[in-house]
Amino acid sequence: MRLTSKWKLSFNIFLTFMLLSGCGFKDIDKRFFVVSIGVDLAKNSSKKYLVSLKFAVPKTTRESPAEYQIVSEEANSISEAVRIIKTKVDKEIDFSHTKVILLGEELVKRRGNAGVNYWFVRRRDVQSIAWIAVGKPSALAVLKVKPTSEYFPSNALFLALGKDGSETPYVISEFMYDFKFRAIERGIDPVLPIIKAKKDFLEINTVGLFNKSKMLLELQPEETKMLNFFLNREEKSSLWGKKGQTNMIVNTEKVKSKYKIYTPKGKRPYIQFDVSVDGVLEETTKRIANKQLSKYEKVIGKQFSKEALRVLRKIQKAGLDPVGFGLRYRSRHFNDNDWKEWQRIYPTIDFKVHTKVQISDTGLIE
Repeated sequence: MRLTSKWKLSFNIFLTFMLLSGCGFKDIDKRFFVVSIGVDLAKNSSKKYLVSLKFAVPKTTRESPAEYQIVSEEANSISEAVRIIKTKVDKEIDFSHTKVILLGEELVKRRGNAGVNYWFVRRRDVQSIAWIAVGKPSALAVLKVKPTSEYFPSNALFLALGKDGSETPYVISEFMYDFKFRAIERGIDPVLPIIKAKKDFLEINTVGLFNKSKMLLELQPEETKMLNFFLNREEKSSLWGKKGQTNMIVNTEKVKSKYKIYTPKGKRPYIQFDVSVDGVLEETTKRIANKQLSKYEKVIGKQFSKEALRVLRKIQKAGLDPVGFGLRYRSRHFNDNDWKEWQRIYPTIDFKVHTKVQISDTGLIE
């Protein structure tokens, strides 16, 4: 009897604790899920930020169109803005499905982003694998765009940044955890894709380069593609070449790049970049036979090296390092002043690029 009484008492205590722990839980129908967040500078206001939350509105039927609601608030901090937005909605705000964080162009160029980023990093219900990007002309303008092909709110952003849909070398996606790493680590700088708001679609083909506090340089589409090759993030692309009166385009199937930093004594330090490109001839203005491919491979390789050298020097002149040359240097030099040495070396270091192009086929039947 005593044993039975003890078991009953233990069960009652366990049941009580279960009921107490469930007091804070709210059903899914009482939650409002945020799919994307935008942060801009507040205009014509004494407040610092304009915070916009894009909520997904559940469909009533399968045939119902994807609906959303954007609620914005001006405040001096994101925390304050979110708490005020809570007074404008009837459900508990849930950030567990937030996949995209947008920072307004004016915000990242003027005030920087350090204080804004800390909120996302510290917030436990915001995923570290959320994508982060720059919204142009503003984050709110990007959130308002509703492409006709979108099945649910912000799906166009998810597909483009996650590359589950379109695959293109003009998009450099960035996760929040990697952006945080680049923002605090010496020797590598942040890089974010720039999303432009159009009338019925979103355009992503440029990238913004940051120092540790704000965006300093915007790369054009072809420069963005080149940076993608440096980072080894995308292999499918196309290269343009010209020999005499013959123009050609090579569809790349594999692009690999690697580099080494050389600091010879008594000589100027340099970075040796070796790039290998494999592809097929996709388009030409003149018929090219297989036996002639070696000539055109050298031409395309030289043109690629020339363009790569231009982009590397442009980034170097801006004092930025998105590839992580400084981090590589620090990992191989264990002096107490290795970082100061690199800061002295990088502004004047030379670049040497060698590209090997291999065209496997002309696309013709011979």
